[in-house]
Amino acid sequence: MKPGHALLALALAAAPAPARAQTIDRSNGEAGAPILQLTTTPRAAALGGALAAAAGVTSIFANPAGAVTVQHFEAQLAGQTLFEGSKAGSMALGVRRHAVGLALGIRYLDLGSVDEVVCNGCGGRGTPTGQRLSANEQAFALAGAVELGRASVGAAVNYYATTLAEASGGAASFSAGVRGRLSSKLVVGASVQYLGGQVDVGGFGAPLPRTVRAGAELRPLGPGHERVHLLLAADYAAVRGAPARVGGGIEAGVADPATQLLAVARLGYLSRAGGDFDQRPLTLGLGLRFHQVSLDYAYQGSAVLSSQHRLGLTFTGH
Repeated sequence: MKPGHALLALALAAAPAPARAQTIDRSNGEAGAPILQLTTTPRAAALGGALAAAAGVTSIFANPAGAVTVQHFEAQLAGQTLFEGSKAGSMALGVRRHAVGLALGIRYLDLGSVDEVVCNGCGGRGTPTGQRLSANEQAFALAGAVELGRASVGAAVNYYATTLAEASGGAASFSAGVRGRLSSKLVVGASVQYLGGQVDVGGFGAPLPRTVRAGAELRPLGPGHERVHLLLAADYAAVRGAPARVGGGIEAGVADPATQLLAVARLGYLSRAGGDFDQRPLTLGLGLRFHQVSLDYAYQGSAVLSSQHRLGLTFTGH
């Protein structure tokens, strides 16, 4: 698919063009809001999208109960270039005070712009109008969580906004989740996201992708191993009206206690990767942590967007 055609297709999926009293199948949550279905966090992307049981501020993009896993303060910035100047990414900030955690997450999808063309009888290429057709999406999440012994519960208020050319729309929704430590080696989590909310852009209505998620992280060697790091992660996600997806991966690395340096490699798999971006199921990644700073990279192939390279930077304050 040519980049220009891909942009137009994704723009229509992200924010359908104005039409007369148009609606879509409200039972299919995958019909719109691609940014809510795109994994922008490099570490999670490299592990097949596994994020429901993860720790750290970026976990709120899958489970608001993860807001309480922030040590004291944590900031994350991630991004990727798609094609022809289009890009996606995320930003997150989290703080914890005693047993309460608060976090703010922002995700964006900027699909750039293409020349607007008017069809002349649809027998040729059409006539440029001199205008540009652009599309973008933003998603905001304000999450709070409280720790209750070995478990935590959390909730988030979400707002999704989309713009296509001069038309725009937005919708608010609610998410809730739980996270628990079953042992020193096993953590589980579950959430339901984007309850409520209907996006209307120029008369075209689309539901938000209400999603049920469940996941687990297993550290076979335990969290306190000094030199060898090993983690297994898995996630189940079901968007309203669409087949479920299962993803997971393995994270393995070595640490140097003297310098506090940790280097890891990641390998993941996502069943039914597909979606608007036709992503490939195999995912790869690398991570490097030195003291309070972490740098993460993830790779994933896509038939529409070619290879996707994600980069992320995280700062953790103790």
